[in-house]
Amino acid sequence: MHRKNHRQRGVKLVLFALLLLVTFFMVLPVYILVKVSISEPEEVNTDHPTFLVHDATLKHWKSILMSDEKTETGQIVYRISTDMYRIRSEDGELMTITPDDPYSLNGVFRKVYFLDGRTVTLSLEELQKLREASVTKKTFFGQETVRNLYAPLWKSFQVATLTTLAAILLAAPAAYVISLMPKRVKYTVILSLLFTRMFPDVGIALPIATRFYEWQLIDTTGGLVMAHLIPNLPFLAWILVGTFDVIPRDLEKAAMIDGANRLTALRRVILPLAAPGIGVGALFVWLNSWNEFIFARYLSSAAGTLPIKTYEVITTGSFFSAAAYATILTIPVLAITFYLQRYLQSGILSGAVK
Repeated sequence: MHRKNHRQRGVKLVLFALLLLVTFFMVLPVYILVKVSISEPEEVNTDHPTFLVHDATLKHWKSILMSDEKTETGQIVYRISTDMYRIRSEDGELMTITPDDPYSLNGVFRKVYFLDGRTVTLSLEELQKLREASVTKKTFFGQETVRNLYAPLWKSFQVATLTTLAAILLAAPAAYVISLMPKRVKYTVILSLLFTRMFPDVGIALPIATRFYEWQLIDTTGGLVMAHLIPNLPFLAWILVGTFDVIPRDLEKAAMIDGANRLTALRRVILPLAAPGIGVGALFVWLNSWNEFIFARYLSSAAGTLPIKTYEVITTGSFFSAAAYATILTIPVLAITFYLQRYLQSGILSGAVK
């Protein structure tokens, strides 16, 4: 008996060690992304980069989260860096400006455009002095930041959420009907659903893009949602068929004996019991849509999603900014997974029927 307890304790220790090892390798890529995004270039661009962060910086994050304030025409807005500054126009007139007098500069015509409507022409020397004394105001919702980060982030979240809701509304009733079919018919339908997953997305993306172009669905949220439903609907239906199969039919029959019709029994009895399976399916669909790249690449020309923007930064920008973008791409995944895990409850049907 004593030896058996030692053996069980040893097995638990081994399992715990394996769990720690698996957790470490799962967290490691996310840690590397965060480390690169907050490290100085000298700390990463070396033959022997360190594992821990020794000289943290937020400049890479500021470069993507904040941008210079600009006018409606796209000119950078400047302010004077001192409490008061005097400039002499080309005509010899002295003018005093303060930080409350924002302006934009035109180096070609040597002009200063104040946002209140005033315009001053300077000599080249005066313009250079003014540039040295000028500072820009960083803002979280500048035009560049909205275009490069917030707009793709919002579109990805919108498309993933709408795809998930549409997939649940379409797949849940269909899966319920499939689960009521005879076994042979049911397995045939399930195999046909899985058969649609054999076609790679890259093989059907071009025909879909061609058809959607004729329907004027390019660069639209609805078009991207419809494209994302193509691979996700069969997958979600397959998951939910197994979910509905394990729910006892006696619960539905009892509800119908109490006066409920089949639709009411489905809505008030079956679907609440199927919430864990629906939560799992919704999680997979949301993650697939959030990370989807091929359809977004073919169906987006101007307004891309966050994976498209991350790809552009990886191929054209620095890998420090790319790491920050990839980290932002990961944060909603963790948040949605944490939110939906409340539905992943085991033993919800225990004691339902005797």
